[in-house]
Amino acid sequence: MKNTVPTILSHGSRPRLYKCCFAARKRYISTTPLRPTSLPPPAPSSGFAHLSNRALISINGQDAAHYLQGLTTANIKTSPSSSSSQSGFYSAFLNAQGRVLHDVFVYPSHHAAELRGESHGEPSFLIDVDKAHVETLRAHLKRYKLRAKIQFRVVDSGERDVWATWGGDDGAVGNTANLGSQDVGCTDTRAPDMGQRVITYAGGKPTISSGEETPVESYDIRRILKGVPQGQSEILSGEALPQESNIDYMGGIDFRKGCYVGQELTIRTHHTGVVRKRILPVQLYSIEDEKPPDTLQYNPQSLLELPLGVQNISRVNTRGRSAGKWLTGVGNIGLALCRLETMTDVRLTEEGSQWSPEHEFKMSWHSEGDEERQLKIKAFVPDWHRNRPTVRDMHRQPND
Repeated sequence: MKNTVPTILSHGSRPRLYKCCFAARKRYISTTPLRPTSLPPPAPSSGFAHLSNRALISINGQDAAHYLQGLTTANIKTSPSSSSSQSGFYSAFLNAQGRVLHDVFVYPSHHAAELRGESHGEPSFLIDVDKAHVETLRAHLKRYKLRAKIQFRVVDSGERDVWATWGGDDGAVGNTANLGSQDVGCTDTRAPDMGQRVITYAGGKPTISSGEETPVESYDIRRILKGVPQGQSEILSGEALPQESNIDYMGGIDFRKGCYVGQELTIRTHHTGVVRKRILPVQLYSIEDEKPPDTLQYNPQSLLELPLGVQNISRVNTRGRSAGKWLTGVGNIGLALCRLETMTDVRLTEEGSQWSPEHEFKMSWHSEGDEERQLKIKAFVPDWHRNRPTVRDMHRQPND
């Protein structure tokens, strides 16, 4: 079989698939390593990127706000006056078992539609979703439509574009400087300094006072370094839990709203206050290296070969249960679902943790020629994780 070079990031289109089994569940992944022939440059401190890996679904109709309120983890204002003034926000769709199906941005688009003469006085929204899974989300929306007075469609790629902007004063929280009069968007609150999301009509670009246009691959490097997962190759559809995927930390869940699909497990997990695994940024280094890296840093000259698909992570020279799962990466960095008390110094209970600074971790896989490959891997806990209040703090009375 001829070797083909896939895209640098493993969440793009997939090459031919091979059977592989993890734990008791079969997964279908390619074992072809990612060849670092031309790694993307890091993103500049200020810039904007066309997110070509995202797609849009348009929803409108008199029941649109109530309909989405029953399906998404974020709170949607359902009164006509308040919903028209609500800015875009981060959210997720769950299945009935509380597992993530899609992580999304939702943008109320009534005002922009009115300016273009496309509004009929009804609520309207745009949903920004992983492009590879847009049809799956459309089918999910259709399943729950029932008698709701709504219409929805997948927006043609030549009709609207999704952009990310960051850096300088334009990326400040609450700033709408990058939005034209007919654009929609929001501040990206998933992590500090993530900037803004902007939806323009095709051919348009966001207005930004400084910075340069950057490839989406460089934007992804910036996002990974901040520990922000996105899309269903990183937040595995039908498997990932919202808290383990940091959707709670990234502001995508309103724990005070009423019933929605998947709410029961989400609320119960929140009130126990213990989430033992989370998606974290990781750095890879050679199995021959004796010293792990001290800081998380992207190396565009990295020669490491990365696997495609999920891989188990284990302690070096130790047998035992999995310490985590590798999800995706580029060069020498990536994202992994990590057991916090095993791979980091985070303590979740008073019982202590299994972590030690001397512990090292690795992932192993076999190439197409059945050659075993190994890389060491170190997890880093972002400051914005550590600085969040605990569930106990959030529910503590003022006089406690």
